Amino acid sequence: MLPYQTQYLNNVREIASLSDFYGVSAPDFDSWYATQRDAQARIAALREENIALLNDNLFPALDGLHAASEADIAALEEFAGALMDWSTNVDCSIYLLIHDSLLSLCRFRRDRGRVIKELYMVGMGLYYLGRSLQGTECEASNAFRFRNEMVFTEGGSYLKFFAEIDDEQTKGYIIRSLANIAICSTELGRRVAISKRVLQIVQDDYYRALAPSLPWDTFLKRTHQQMSSNRAVLSKGGLSADELAAVLESCEVVFKPESGTQTPNVRWLWPYYEMEYSCGFVDLATTLARMEQLIDDSSYDSYDISGLYANVQLPIYYGRLVRDNPVLQTKREHIHFLDRAYRKMMQTLLTYPAERFNDFFYYNICLVITDYFEIDGVESYRDITAKLMKRLTGNLYIRSRRAGELMRLCSTALYRSNPSFFDDIDFLRAYPNGKEKERAVADYAEQCGLYQDFGLIKMNFERLSQTRNLLEGEQRMYELHTISGHDDLAARRSTAIYADAALGHHRWYDGADGYPKEYVRNDSPYRQMTDLVAVVAFINECDAPSPRAAIASAIAQERRRFSPLITACLGDEALQAGIEEIFARQDRPYYRELYRELMEHDKETVFEVN
Repeated sequence: MLPYQTQYLNNVREIASLSDFYGVSAPDFDSWYATQRDAQARIAALREENIALLNDNLFPALDGLHAASEADIAALEEFAGALMDWSTNVDCSIYLLIHDSLLSLCRFRRDRGRVIKELYMVGMGLYYLGRSLQGTECEASNAFRFRNEMVFTEGGSYLKFFAEIDDEQTKGYIIRSLANIAICSTELGRRVAISKRVLQIVQDDYYRALAPSLPWDTFLKRTHQQMSSNRAVLSKGGLSADELAAVLESCEVVFKPESGTQTPNVRWLWPYYEMEYSCGFVDLATTLARMEQLIDDSSYDSYDISGLYANVQLPIYYGRLVRDNPVLQTKREHIHFLDRAYRKMMQTLLTYPAERFNDFFYYNICLVITDYFEIDGVESYRDITAKLMKRLTGNLYIRSRRAGELMRLCSTALYRSNPSFFDDIDFLRAYPNGKEKERAVADYAEQCGLYQDFGLIKMNFERLSQTRNLLEGEQRMYELHTISGHDDLAARRSTAIYADAALGHHRWYDGADGYPKEYVRNDSPYRQMTDLVAVVAFINECDAPSPRAAIASAIAQERRRFSPLITACLGDEALQAGIEEIFARQDRPYYRELYRELMEHDKETVFEVN
């Protein structure tokens, strides 16, 4: 690698280390706070250096790639490989940018072998980048997945030239691209058809003879694994008899051997149980008992892949079964166990060692945020997400707590000037005017501030924004945090009233600009509070020389970007002084809160199932 590439990698790794709130030990809060503030200053400096490294070196190199030497290209490929190792994903987007540029170069040069390789590399980059969109369904996310599918489809289409291609590694990229179409497709029949086709190819003597050194048995095993991933929908219909048989055959190949071992691995044993249940081979009671046993047999501090399956994915699946079978919701023993399983799950996530954070861990976090089943008798979604935010996204939590305090201050000022200001909101209108209503308005406003950027937890963009500026594609994905946050919050009773704040806080008051288009102000019963969140979000993150300058900038955009009723209130001198005071604290109260959570409190106790 070239020196700038090595420096960039070192900087990114240092930023990851500095941003870990758990990684700093100190004898008292003041020392810990000073260390954290120093770390933030160091991160800011490293970020500026990274931006310069990219602007002065990488971007010009990619622009002039047509004139690059083979040595320069090899250095770029090595750099990309270090940025994206399929596990830690140091910087997936820069990896993707490099391989996208190399793909364009290879197309220009009409180098078919390299085009095939780069299509596979780009497809994998898109796939791993797109995992942050898990559970986010909208036009933009579907377009992203479609692009990913088309890249792999193009790579797989070179199968017709299989006999003409001499390089066996290139032939391997064709098979892998063809197989990976299935991981991008959302249509069940297409996924099964693709996997069936690949299974035929990897077992065909014709193709094996053309590339005898390829790991055909590995391809076969992984394609069976991929086919078996369709097991969860077997009971929902939509597949032909031949397609059902293909899925079942793969399940038998992948999972049955594991079920007969002396110490079966949960990662493979549970899917076999799931397949048996989906096909009707065993009943619901048996499946629940099997799950409970697997969850109980795993220690919360099993931090390997099998442990995450047992301690995170199985509790989430157990919750799905309770959600999808209303009769179970009336059974105290199942709700009691679900509560136990969720508490154990949270202990695993909250104690998971930071040095082991990787793509699979964040996938499990996304799973929890997307599929957690909230019901009376288990910890509320609001509580578990607050804990995850503190543990995993410390800087986001601090910024959101500051937004919450600004919301409390501003909402109180609005209420005192006009007690009916928030009466469009049903539950607030039910309060008689007075101190109790003022407190209810302020409490609600504070939580709206805390949850405005909730969608960013799943997207894991915090470290990226600390590392460098977002790329154009990342910015488009980033904007989807509004939809992601809204959908997850709206689906739970404890957080539903904050969902519109998450959806609309970047949309303009007049509807002319901002995002997402899915937020229509006049359709929202919470629009008055969302108007306030939009103003506070702007002030909280505005790149202005002072809080008062940020306030002045917000006031200047009244009637277009911001509500004139709110910007009029911002002109109050006492309110401006209060906002200024919040910023002057330099987030010390929120750091103290995190210090108590991370350094002083014992971890949550796990109780035995009764």
